[in-house]
Amino acid sequence: MTYRILPILIIIATLSSCVSPKVVEEIKQQRQETFQENQEIKEENTSLSTENIELKDKLSRLNSEITQLISDSTTRAASCRQLQSQLDDLNEAYDLLTAKNSQMMSNKAEETKKVLKELQNTREELLKKEDELLTLEQNLSVKQKELLNTQNELIEREKKVMELQSIINRKDSLLSALKDRISSALLGFEGDGLTITQKNGKVYISLEEQLLFASGSWQVDSRGREALSKLSKALENQQDINVLIEGHTDSIPFGGRGQIKDNWDLSVVRATAIVRILTSSSSIDPERLTAAGKGEFVPIQSNSTSAGRSANRRIEIILTPKLYDLYELLED
Repeated sequence: MTYRILPILIIIATLSSCVSPKVVEEIKQQRQETFQENQEIKEENTSLSTENIELKDKLSRLNSEITQLISDSTTRAASCRQLQSQLDDLNEAYDLLTAKNSQMMSNKAEETKKVLKELQNTREELLKKEDELLTLEQNLSVKQKELLNTQNELIEREKKVMELQSIINRKDSLLSALKDRISSALLGFEGDGLTITQKNGKVYISLEEQLLFASGSWQVDSRGREALSKLSKALENQQDINVLIEGHTDSIPFGGRGQIKDNWDLSVVRATAIVRILTSSSSIDPERLTAAGKGEFVPIQSNSTSAGRSANRRIEIILTPKLYDLYELLED
């Protein structure tokens, strides 16, 4: 009888030692720490905000996945604790059985086999749950890294936006100061066919034909030369400003004179006449100047009236700040 019971005792003793309470307790502690870390990450994620809609969508999706992972981790940990409790109960039942005498163990052989089977099944299920929990932790780590990368990308984007805005603000301030300088230099000419406006990041100086040219001519009169000379002095030290001179006509066809055949030619030769006066009246760098003829194709008023045609016959001097630093930042 004794030699039949002894192997059973050895099997029971071996199985009961496979999962020690200390190991299970350490697993529980690790799960708790993981849960707390996930909670901290969730709270940190909640504080994120972004002006970039695409990144906000990505952050929201990642936060949702992390919340689900945390919930799954909590569920798995609770399941492990429940299984451990069941294992403890079974171990207690096993201890009671082993305390009985040989006769009782003989009579309860089938029950002992059942308990052993339950112990084995419980142990296998516990190992399975531990594997699942480990997988969840690994997935959570990956999502945390993705979230950190997204946060860093968002910070860099916001930094670049702030730098761009700073550059734009500096350019706007430069243009405002330049407009004030030019308005001061040309104070006696405003209202006499000259207007100065600032829009779209540029300063526009519009000079009507009456201030510069006789009808059909490209020779600038003395009053116009005086205005252009003062303008060139105001611009010569503005090295970060490019100057575009555009000639414009009305829609009435130009009769032609020498090599000047039509409104296209007239608008171009008038623009180049302005360029020559600007360069001869100051030390302004010619590389900053561009002359262009628009003919009658960019009117500011209707050509159907005399007043409209008069307004369309004009020279526009467009001042544009150089944006090298802005372009470099955009390329980066």
